[in-house]
Parts: sequence; C-alpha cells; structure tokens
Amino acid sequence: MNMANTARNLSGVFFLSCILFSCSLFSKKEDIKDGPAQGEIAIAVDESFQLLLKSEKTAFENNYHFAHINLKFTPENEAIADLLNEKVRSIVVSRDLTAKEKEIFTREKITYRSFPFAADGIALLTNKQNTDTLISLPLLKELLQGKISNWNKMGARSVSGEILLVVDKANSSNIKFLIDKLGIASTQKLAVFAAGSNPAVIEYVKNHSNALGIIGSNWISDGDNPTSLGFIKSVHVMSVAEKDGLPHDKYLQPFGYNLALKTYPLRREIKLILKESHLGLGTGFVNYVCGEMGQLIVLKAGLIPLTRPITIRTYQINQ
Repeated sequence: MNMANTARNLSGVFFLSCILFSCSLFSKKEDIKDGPAQGEIAIAVDESFQLLLKSEKTAFENNYHFAHINLKFTPENEAIADLLNEKVRSIVVSRDLTAKEKEIFTREKITYRSFPFAADGIALLTNKQNTDTLISLPLLKELLQGKISNWNKMGARSVSGEILLVVDKANSSNIKFLIDKLGIASTQKLAVFAAGSNPAVIEYVKNHSNALGIIGSNWISDGDNPTSLGFIKSVHVMSVAEKDGLPHDKYLQPFGYNLALKTYPLRREIKLILKESHLGLGTGFVNYVCGEMGQLIVLKAGLIPLTRPITIRTYQINQ
C-alpha cells in the first residue's frame, strides 16, 4: 500500500514537473516577441541619415506588414548611449564604437555586430552669391579652429566679411567626423553656429551670403535622379582638396563617382550596429538594408551601396 502511494506521489511530482517545464518553455517563447519579419523594435539613428532610414523603414514595412520599426532621430553619441543602456536594439551611426564602449559589451558578455551598408560624404555649402567654392582640408581646419574668420583672408572675391560656419548640432556626427578627420582636439572650442537640424543649415546658407554650411550629402542629393549626380540648385557645393596648392581638378565634390572611388576627402561610411541575441526583427531589418532592395534605396538616396557591386561608366557629353 505504501509502495502504491509512493508511486502515485512520484507520478504526481513527475506530472507537476512536466507542467512547470512546459510553462518555463512557454515563458521563454513569450519573452521573444519578434522575429525577422514581425514584431516591433526601436532603432536610434543619427539625424544626418534621417532621410535614408525613413525610406528604408517605409519600404521594409510595406513588404512585411506585421513588422514595425520605431526610428528615434538623435545625435550620434546619444544613439550609442541608448544602445549601451538597452533603450534601443540597434543604431545607425558613422563611427565605430570606442574601446571603452566595446568594453561595456565585453564586460556584460553581450554580443553586437556592425554592418557598414552605405557611404556618404560631408558636404560644404555656400550661398549662391558666393562663387569662391574651392577649399582644402588645412584651410577648413583653420576655419573650425577660428584662426581664419574672414572671407577676404581666404582670398574670396565674390563675398566679404565674417565667415559664418553653420552646423546642424554641436554634438552631431557631421562635426564629430571633421574633428577626428582633421585632428582637432576634442576639448577645443569650435567657431561654429548650430542651426538645429540639417534642413535648417541649408535654409540658413540660402539666406546668408557669408555662410558656410556643413551637412551630410544625402540631404542635398537629387534623389529622383541619382544618375545625374545632381544637387539642389539653391546653394553651391564646395569642392574639397586634401592639401593646399593642388590643381583645380584635385578639388572634388561629394558626388557618387568620387564617393565610390574613395577619392572625396570627406567620405565616411554609415554603419548599422545591432545588439540582438536571437533571430529577431533587428536581424530581419539588417538583412533587408544590406540586401538588393535596401541597397537600391541607398543608391536612390545619392549614396554608395557597400554590400552590393555597382558599375561606374564614363560618358562624353557634347555641349
């Protein structure tokens, strides 16, 4: 009798254990609420790439109706901080993580992956009245440092007076890229005025003859006709050279041709950094952006796809 009771008790314990184990599996599945083509996630995007990522999001969601991407547009460093603090699962930025930032992932045993998927450039804009549109990197460095503050000292002939350097935000990826590229100390105060956004920079340059704007090139690209390598006609786009004293043909603009050949001095790569331990919506979005359709969107935005081959052709134009 005791053995029968014991058997029944053991059977009951085994049955209860099976129920608990099944509930445990169910809970784990419930924790993962998204897949490669469904669910909802947040991605922090540097404001310089707002137009591009809006287009990628729209196309992705039109293909996958059960997926929703919440884009948060913010300065680059804040986007990275959001990733480290687990406020977002993915970010779109123009720089790699620093050693200290990588250390946080290593210490917490969290895996992240970085996917370069597009190349753009920092474009320098001047007013339509300003026909002095050649600039070298050493000269740009002196302008940012405040060592040169007058158009006359730059040798300009079409405009005069104070040079107004205009950026979107003081902590944006545009200005951070220039600081790193030109070797300017991060503690140095820059002679720039923050307009608040990339469109505001364009508007300011349009209305001020002595302004020089700093902006991401995709904001002024002719997206309806990327093969024309055209830019909006309301401002001038400056041509940039690596060094002083080079011939005019060494001063280049951030057109697709120069970005593709990596000859434009202020070229940079756009990266999608993903922190996702399962096959989730972040992975699905990365695969789309790096896939054929996502790379066509990159090309239409006037940027250079990095995960698909492109063809460069040279044409003779008779005028």
